[in-house]
Amino acid sequence: MTKRKRELLKFREGDCGLKIRKDGQLEVAGVDEAGGVIDEKGMVNPVLLFAAAWARRDQNVFQVLLDNFKASVGEGFFGPEAKQDYERALKAKEEHKASQPPPPFLNPQNLEVPVLDPDSKPSVSTSSLGNEFETHSDAASGAITFEQPAPMTVGEHIDRRDS
Repeated sequence: MTKRKRELLKFREGDCGLKIRKDGQLEVAGVDEAGGVIDEKGMVNPVLLFAAAWARRDQNVFQVLLDNFKASVGEGFFGPEAKQDYERALKAKEEHKASQPPPPFLNPQNLEVPVLDPDSKPSVSTSSLGNEFETHSDAASGAITFEQPAPMTVGEHIDRRDS
């Protein structure tokens, strides 16, 4: 069975809409020459306004659209149910924010004393460093030279593997 192709909503005369695909491509529907981009009153088609914002991918424009949408929902332009949902979401966000302690770098009076003594130096055993290279220092010049050990013989490899 083949999957049916998705269609835009069925529009009445004068309606228009957008379809945004997963890859970000836009498809504008219902915009004809009769309605046009700007009508007789000078009003710009809102679908084309959003399409232009989407095409430009300008973060400032998106932020303005988002802020406008939040304000519109909060004022009830999308109905009382949407307004109640938005108010519940804001309340849940505030409750979550109040339950989280502030990070210590933003709250300097709650900083803990460091665990390590700043005068202490870590001790490193030489056995943990391995013995792949032997180092020699020339105290006069401060230079450190590396001497590479001689390659292992076959017998030494076998002895090392067996031990």
